[in-house]
Amino acid sequence: MANFIVHYLIIHKKNEGKYQEFKKSKLKPSDFCKQVLKMSHVKSYDFVYNYFSDANNLVNVLRQYKNLPNIPSFEFSLVDLLLDK
Repeated sequence: MANFIVHYLIIHKKNEGKYQEFKKSKLKPSDFCKQVLKMSHVKSYDFVYNYFSDANNLVNVLRQYKNLPNIPSFEFSLVDLLLDK
């Protein structure tokens, strides 16, 4: 389950209309990252660690993910653990 969410976050971080393209593709998030985004090592720990090494970018992506229309408002996510400034 965690990998599934990480791949969604990667798609959002690209944020060039890729999420809509992903939804239309019917591919699994990891396959979309590999085939469309050309990220062949998307399942590797080192890739994910380096990709999200900037904490500010990670927080922004988590907020974008939380605002997706298909995420129920009652569902908690990682962004809910962050303190508002």
